[in-house]
Amino acid sequence: MGMTATERRETLSRWIKPSSDHEQDQQERAERMVRQAIKASDAFASSNVLIYTKGSYPNNTNVRRDSDVDVVVELQDCIYFDYLQGQKPASESSSPYSGSWTPSTWRYAVRNALVGYFGSDGVDATGRIAINVKAVAGSRPSADVVPSFDYRRYDDPNRRTTHIGSCVFPSDGGDKIVNWPTQQLTNGRSLNTSTGGRYKYYVRALKNAENTLVSLGKIKDLPSYFMECLIYNVPKDYLTSGDLSRGFELTLSHLWSKLNDGSAQETMVEPNDLKWLFKGHQKWTVNDAKTLVLATFDHLGYGE
Repeated sequence: MGMTATERRETLSRWIKPSSDHEQDQQERAERMVRQAIKASDAFASSNVLIYTKGSYPNNTNVRRDSDVDVVVELQDCIYFDYLQGQKPASESSSPYSGSWTPSTWRYAVRNALVGYFGSDGVDATGRIAINVKAVAGSRPSADVVPSFDYRRYDDPNRRTTHIGSCVFPSDGGDKIVNWPTQQLTNGRSLNTSTGGRYKYYVRALKNAENTLVSLGKIKDLPSYFMECLIYNVPKDYLTSGDLSRGFELTLSHLWSKLNDGSAQETMVEPNDLKWLFKGHQKWTVNDAKTLVLATFDHLGYGE
Protein backbone atom coordinates (compact mmCIF):
# COMPACT_ATOMS: atom_id res chain seq x y z
CA MET A 1 0.00 0.00 0.00
CA GLY A 2 1.46 3.35 -1.06
CA MET A 3 1.17 6.71 0.61
CA THR A 4 -1.98 8.73 1.01
CA ALA A 5 -2.19 12.12 -0.68
CA THR A 6 -1.44 13.85 2.62
CA GLU A 7 1.56 11.62 3.35
CA ARG A 8 2.83 12.19 -0.18
CA ARG A 9 2.65 15.97 0.15
CA GLU A 10 4.47 15.83 3.49
CA THR A 11 7.16 13.56 2.06
CA LEU A 12 7.74 15.74 -0.97
CA SER A 13 7.93 18.87 1.16
CA ARG A 14 10.84 17.24 3.03
CA TRP A 15 12.49 15.77 -0.03
CA ILE A 16 12.76 19.03 -1.97
CA LYS A 17 14.79 20.79 0.72
CA PRO A 18 18.49 21.48 0.08
CA SER A 19 21.29 20.85 2.56
CA SER A 20 20.78 22.58 5.88
CA ASP A 21 22.75 25.72 6.75
CA HIS A 22 24.91 23.60 9.07
CA GLU A 23 25.64 21.10 6.29
CA GLN A 24 26.46 23.93 3.88
CA ASP A 25 28.95 25.34 6.38
CA GLN A 26 30.61 21.94 6.56
CA GLN A 27 30.68 21.63 2.76
CA GLU A 28 32.36 25.01 2.49
CA ARG A 29 34.91 23.96 5.11
CA ALA A 30 35.76 20.81 3.12
CA GLU A 31 36.24 22.82 -0.06
CA ARG A 32 38.34 25.43 1.71
CA MET A 33 40.61 22.81 3.29
CA VAL A 34 41.26 21.11 -0.06
CA ARG A 35 42.23 24.48 -1.52
CA GLN A 36 44.61 25.06 1.38
CA ALA A 37 46.16 21.63 0.89
CA ILE A 38 46.93 22.28 -2.77
CA LYS A 39 48.21 25.80 -2.17
CA ALA A 40 50.48 24.58 0.64
CA SER A 41 52.33 22.18 -1.69
CA ASP A 42 55.51 23.36 -3.40
CA ALA A 43 54.86 20.90 -6.25
CA PHE A 44 52.44 23.36 -7.88
CA ALA A 45 54.43 26.56 -7.35
CA SER A 46 55.28 27.02 -11.04
CA SER A 47 52.06 25.56 -12.47
CA ASN A 48 48.76 27.16 -13.40
CA VAL A 49 46.19 25.34 -11.27
CA LEU A 50 42.44 26.00 -11.20
CA ILE A 51 40.48 24.68 -8.20
CA TYR A 52 36.68 24.59 -8.24
CA THR A 53 33.73 22.50 -7.13
CA LYS A 54 31.41 20.61 -9.43
CA GLY A 55 28.29 18.51 -9.16
CA SER A 56 25.50 18.76 -6.59
CA TYR A 57 27.24 21.18 -4.24
CA PRO A 58 27.68 24.19 -6.59
CA ASN A 59 24.50 23.26 -8.45
CA ASN A 60 22.53 23.39 -5.18
CA THR A 61 20.95 19.98 -5.74
CA ASN A 62 22.42 18.40 -2.61
CA VAL A 63 19.91 16.71 -0.35
CA ARG A 64 19.98 16.66 3.43
CA ARG A 65 22.30 14.13 5.07
CA ASP A 66 23.92 13.45 1.71
CA SER A 67 26.33 16.33 1.37
CA ASP A 68 29.66 15.18 -0.04
CA VAL A 69 31.72 17.67 -2.06
CA ASP A 70 33.42 17.17 -5.44
CA VAL A 71 36.52 19.36 -5.88
CA VAL A 72 38.36 19.61 -9.20
CA VAL A 73 42.10 20.32 -9.14
CA GLU A 74 42.71 21.20 -12.79
CA LEU A 75 46.09 21.69 -14.46
CA GLN A 76 45.92 24.37 -17.13
CA ASP A 77 49.54 24.28 -18.31
CA CYS A 78 48.49 21.94 -21.09
CA ILE A 79 45.23 21.33 -22.94
CA TYR A 80 43.80 18.01 -24.06
CA PHE A 81 41.43 18.23 -26.99
CA ASP A 82 39.30 16.30 -29.45
CA TYR A 83 37.28 17.10 -32.53
CA LEU A 84 33.59 16.35 -32.78
CA GLN A 85 33.04 12.94 -34.31
CA GLY A 86 33.36 13.20 -38.09
CA GLN A 87 35.47 16.37 -37.98
CA LYS A 88 39.18 16.63 -38.73
CA PRO A 89 41.55 19.55 -38.10
CA ALA A 90 42.18 21.90 -41.02
CA SER A 91 45.80 22.15 -39.88
CA GLU A 92 47.96 21.25 -36.92
CA SER A 93 48.99 24.67 -35.71
CA SER A 94 49.49 23.95 -32.00
CA SER A 95 52.73 22.75 -30.45
CA PRO A 96 52.65 19.63 -28.28
CA TYR A 97 53.04 20.03 -24.54
CA SER A 98 56.65 19.44 -23.47
CA GLY A 99 56.37 19.84 -19.69
CA SER A 100 56.78 17.23 -16.99
CA TRP A 101 53.15 16.67 -16.06
CA THR A 102 51.46 13.45 -17.17
CA PRO A 103 48.18 11.98 -15.94
CA SER A 104 50.05 9.73 -13.51
CA THR A 105 52.49 12.37 -12.18
CA TRP A 106 49.66 14.88 -11.80
CA ARG A 107 47.51 12.43 -9.83
CA TYR A 108 50.50 11.50 -7.66
CA ALA A 109 51.29 15.15 -6.89
CA VAL A 110 47.68 15.93 -5.94
CA ARG A 111 47.59 12.83 -3.77
CA ASN A 112 50.82 13.81 -2.01
CA ALA A 113 49.53 17.32 -1.35
CA LEU A 114 46.38 15.94 0.26
CA VAL A 115 48.28 13.41 2.37
CA GLY A 116 50.69 16.14 3.46
CA TYR A 117 47.78 18.26 4.71
CA PHE A 118 45.24 15.70 5.97
CA GLY A 119 47.59 12.82 6.88
CA SER A 120 47.73 9.35 5.31
CA ASP A 121 44.81 8.13 7.44
CA GLY A 122 42.65 10.99 6.19
CA VAL A 123 43.06 10.22 2.49
CA ASP A 124 41.96 7.25 0.38
CA ALA A 125 43.73 7.23 -2.98
CA THR A 126 42.51 3.81 -4.13
CA GLY A 127 39.65 5.19 -6.21
CA ARG A 128 39.76 4.90 -9.98
CA ILE A 129 38.76 8.54 -10.60
CA ALA A 130 38.78 10.64 -7.44
CA ILE A 131 41.05 10.82 -4.41
CA ASN A 132 38.85 10.82 -1.34
CA VAL A 133 39.44 13.06 1.66
CA LYS A 134 37.59 11.32 4.46
CA ALA A 135 34.81 12.96 6.43
CA VAL A 136 35.24 14.15 10.00
CA ALA A 137 32.00 13.84 11.93
CA GLY A 138 30.64 17.20 13.02
CA SER A 139 33.29 19.10 11.07
CA ARG A 140 33.22 18.33 7.35
CA PRO A 141 31.80 15.81 4.86
CA SER A 142 34.02 13.72 2.64
CA ALA A 143 35.48 15.38 -0.44
CA ASP A 144 36.18 13.66 -3.74
CA VAL A 145 39.18 15.41 -5.27
CA VAL A 146 39.50 14.93 -9.03
CA PRO A 147 42.99 15.50 -10.57
CA SER A 148 42.01 16.94 -13.94
CA PHE A 149 43.28 18.73 -17.03
CA ASP A 150 41.96 21.58 -19.13
CA TYR A 151 40.03 20.25 -22.14
CA ARG A 152 38.58 21.51 -25.43
CA ARG A 153 36.16 20.01 -27.95
CA TYR A 154 36.26 21.54 -31.40
CA ASP A 155 33.11 21.13 -33.47
CA ASP A 156 34.57 22.20 -36.82
CA PRO A 157 37.94 21.85 -38.61
CA ASN A 158 38.93 25.49 -38.03
CA ARG A 159 38.04 25.48 -34.32
CA ARG A 160 35.46 28.24 -34.66
CA THR A 161 33.08 26.39 -32.31
CA THR A 162 34.86 25.43 -29.11
CA HIS A 163 33.49 23.91 -25.92
CA ILE A 164 35.62 24.24 -22.78
CA GLY A 165 35.53 21.37 -20.34
CA SER A 166 37.66 19.27 -18.05
CA CYS A 167 39.07 15.76 -18.38
CA VAL A 168 40.41 13.18 -15.96
CA PHE A 169 42.40 10.01 -16.61
CA PRO A 170 41.44 6.94 -14.55
CA SER A 171 44.18 5.49 -12.37
CA ASP A 172 43.88 2.10 -14.11
CA GLY A 173 44.94 3.56 -17.46
CA GLY A 174 41.48 3.70 -18.99
CA ASP A 175 40.32 6.27 -21.52
CA LYS A 176 39.99 9.86 -20.34
CA ILE A 177 36.63 10.98 -19.02
CA VAL A 178 35.38 14.38 -20.16
CA ASN A 179 33.20 16.55 -17.94
CA TRP A 180 31.40 19.82 -18.64
CA PRO A 181 30.84 21.41 -15.21
CA THR A 182 30.36 25.00 -16.39
CA GLN A 183 27.70 24.03 -18.93
CA GLN A 184 25.93 21.86 -16.35
CA LEU A 185 25.86 24.73 -13.87
CA THR A 186 24.64 27.30 -16.42
CA ASN A 187 21.94 25.10 -17.93
CA GLY A 188 20.68 23.93 -14.55
CA ARG A 189 20.35 27.47 -13.24
CA SER A 190 18.52 28.56 -16.38
CA LEU A 191 16.04 25.69 -16.26
CA ASN A 192 15.48 26.17 -12.55
CA THR A 193 14.69 29.86 -13.05
CA SER A 194 12.30 29.20 -15.93
CA THR A 195 10.42 26.56 -13.90
CA GLY A 196 10.10 28.62 -10.74
CA GLY A 197 12.45 26.35 -8.82
CA ARG A 198 10.67 23.11 -9.75
CA TYR A 199 13.69 21.68 -11.61
CA LYS A 200 15.92 21.54 -8.53
CA TYR A 201 13.00 20.64 -6.27
CA TYR A 202 12.37 17.53 -8.33
CA VAL A 203 16.05 16.66 -8.69
CA ARG A 204 16.30 16.62 -4.89
CA ALA A 205 13.02 14.70 -4.62
CA LEU A 206 14.24 11.98 -6.98
CA LYS A 207 17.60 11.79 -5.19
CA ASN A 208 15.80 11.34 -1.87
CA ALA A 209 13.53 8.74 -3.44
CA GLU A 210 16.57 6.82 -4.67
CA ASN A 211 18.20 6.97 -1.22
CA THR A 212 15.00 5.70 0.39
CA LEU A 213 14.44 2.90 -2.13
CA VAL A 214 18.05 1.73 -1.83
CA SER A 215 17.75 1.64 1.98
CA LEU A 216 14.59 -0.47 1.59
CA GLY A 217 16.41 -2.88 -0.73
CA LYS A 218 14.06 -2.17 -3.64
CA ILE A 219 16.63 -0.84 -6.13
CA LYS A 220 20.40 -0.75 -6.48
CA ASP A 221 22.48 2.32 -5.64
CA LEU A 222 22.74 4.79 -8.54
CA PRO A 223 25.00 7.83 -9.05
CA SER A 224 23.47 11.03 -7.68
CA TYR A 225 24.14 12.81 -10.99
CA PHE A 226 21.89 10.34 -12.82
CA MET A 227 18.78 11.70 -11.09
CA GLU A 228 19.71 15.23 -12.13
CA CYS A 229 20.09 14.02 -15.71
CA LEU A 230 16.67 12.39 -15.77
CA ILE A 231 14.81 15.45 -14.48
CA TYR A 232 16.69 17.68 -16.94
CA ASN A 233 15.01 15.79 -19.81
CA VAL A 234 11.47 16.56 -18.65
CA PRO A 235 9.73 19.42 -20.53
CA LYS A 236 8.96 22.57 -18.57
CA ASP A 237 5.20 22.10 -18.97
CA TYR A 238 5.35 18.90 -16.93
CA LEU A 239 7.68 20.30 -14.30
CA THR A 240 5.44 23.31 -13.66
CA SER A 241 2.01 21.65 -13.85
CA GLY A 242 -0.31 21.74 -10.87
CA ASP A 243 0.81 21.69 -7.27
CA LEU A 244 4.07 20.11 -6.13
CA SER A 245 2.66 16.59 -5.95
CA ARG A 246 0.85 16.74 -9.27
CA GLY A 247 3.90 18.15 -11.02
CA PHE A 248 6.11 15.36 -9.71
CA GLU A 249 3.55 12.75 -10.77
CA LEU A 250 3.52 14.16 -14.31
CA THR A 251 7.31 14.33 -14.30
CA LEU A 252 7.59 10.63 -13.43
CA SER A 253 4.87 9.71 -15.93
CA HIS A 254 6.65 11.57 -18.72
CA LEU A 255 9.95 9.87 -17.90
CA TRP A 256 8.26 6.47 -17.87
CA SER A 257 6.75 7.09 -21.32
CA LYS A 258 10.05 8.37 -22.71
CA LEU A 259 12.02 5.43 -21.35
CA ASN A 260 9.58 2.94 -22.85
CA ASP A 261 8.95 4.38 -26.32
CA GLY A 262 12.41 3.54 -27.68
CA SER A 263 13.57 7.13 -28.10
CA ALA A 264 15.55 7.62 -24.89
CA GLN A 265 18.92 6.63 -26.30
CA GLU A 266 18.60 9.02 -29.24
CA THR A 267 17.07 12.02 -27.47
CA MET A 268 17.98 12.19 -23.77
CA VAL A 269 21.03 14.24 -22.82
CA GLU A 270 23.04 15.19 -19.75
CA PRO A 271 22.41 18.67 -18.29
CA ASN A 272 25.51 19.96 -20.08
CA ASP A 273 23.73 19.43 -23.44
CA LEU A 274 27.00 18.03 -24.83
CA LYS A 275 26.76 14.34 -23.92
CA TRP A 276 24.08 11.75 -24.59
CA LEU A 277 22.61 10.27 -21.44
CA PHE A 278 22.55 6.65 -22.60
CA LYS A 279 25.41 6.46 -25.09
CA GLY A 280 29.05 5.68 -24.46
CA HIS A 281 30.47 4.24 -21.26
CA GLN A 282 27.94 5.35 -18.68
CA LYS A 283 27.40 4.06 -15.14
CA TRP A 284 23.69 3.52 -15.78
CA THR A 285 21.26 2.06 -18.31
CA VAL A 286 17.75 2.70 -19.56
CA ASN A 287 16.59 -0.21 -17.40
CA ASP A 288 18.12 1.43 -14.33
CA ALA A 289 16.06 4.53 -15.07
CA LYS A 290 12.88 2.51 -15.58
CA THR A 291 13.36 0.70 -12.29
CA LEU A 292 13.97 3.95 -10.40
CA VAL A 293 11.02 5.81 -11.92
CA LEU A 294 8.54 2.97 -11.44
CA ALA A 295 9.68 2.28 -7.86
CA THR A 296 9.39 5.99 -7.00
CA PHE A 297 5.92 6.19 -8.54
CA ASP A 298 4.77 3.16 -6.55
CA HIS A 299 6.42 4.25 -3.30
CA LEU A 300 4.62 7.59 -3.38
CA GLY A 301 1.28 5.91 -4.04
CA TYR A 302 0.57 7.57 -7.37
CA GLY A 303 -2.13 5.85 -9.41
CA GLU A 304 -3.87 4.32 -6.42
